[in-house]
Amino acid sequence: MVVIHHLPIHGFLGKHILHRELFFFPIVMAALWFGLKASLITAVSASIFYAQFFYHNIDSSRISIAVVGLQVTGFNLMALLTGWMVNRQRRQRRERDFLNETFGKYVSKAVRDEILGGRVTLNGELKEVTVLFSDLRDFTRLVETTPPREVVTIINTYFKSMTEAINAHHGLVLQFIGDEIEAVFGAPVALEHHQQWAVDAALEMRTRLSRVNLDLANQGFQPLQHGIGLHTGKVVAANIGSTQRLSYALVGETVNIASRIQELNKDFDSDILISAAVRQGLERCIEMHPLPPVPVKGILEPLNLFSINPTT
Repeated sequence: MVVIHHLPIHGFLGKHILHRELFFFPIVMAALWFGLKASLITAVSASIFYAQFFYHNIDSSRISIAVVGLQVTGFNLMALLTGWMVNRQRRQRRERDFLNETFGKYVSKAVRDEILGGRVTLNGELKEVTVLFSDLRDFTRLVETTPPREVVTIINTYFKSMTEAINAHHGLVLQFIGDEIEAVFGAPVALEHHQQWAVDAALEMRTRLSRVNLDLANQGFQPLQHGIGLHTGKVVAANIGSTQRLSYALVGETVNIASRIQELNKDFDSDILISAAVRQGLERCIEMHPLPPVPVKGILEPLNLFSINPTT
């Protein structure tokens, strides 16, 4: 800019138009590279240089102080607007990366807004939630007898459909563990009647599995079966991990019990089992039948479980 600035351009019009437009270049580049603060500093510097140049090189009768003032204002407005837009874009990118790293790409808009608004703490809190675990049956055998690419297609189709069912009922998928899904209802954002939402999600997962199996059958694959376990209780919910990798996770006995309830579907030949704590929080009648109390390793009292009828 300095080289062009001192080129011998004859006449007021040549000097004014060329140098006026030239000053916008470093302002915009500073905004794009360094953001709002740098663009404003560059704009102030350019304004001083611009005003000084015209004061010494252009006849004051041809250009007024008001014209120079308007041009200087234009420089600073350009810096403010461009720098603000760049900073805003960078902030949105950081927020998106943070949410993707912490919760995955499927976090709902409502949860995202609560977190970014500072209304939800991720440093650790005790919450009552309903935890859901689902697991595919005999998936190991499927892996052993099916080409790898087809296995990936099958598992991704299943995960996508189940995730949509969970999200539709205000749940949050915490992680995929092999062929297992862990989800929570009531965290990180509190959810009224989370037991009902979780059971409704489980019922929709049952329905969606039938649709997935129909699509798989049309492609020549064997149908899938899964078991779902639900339990309600207190958990510690927080961002947990190392400095290199953090993820939102739940810690506590409630999580372990929900996982074990899911495993008990194999023993009772069922597909959806819920604990008495979940049943107590339901808002409407759902057809289910009680099972004999089940002793579980690590739990003092036997679990009172209920199997949701297949026709529900």
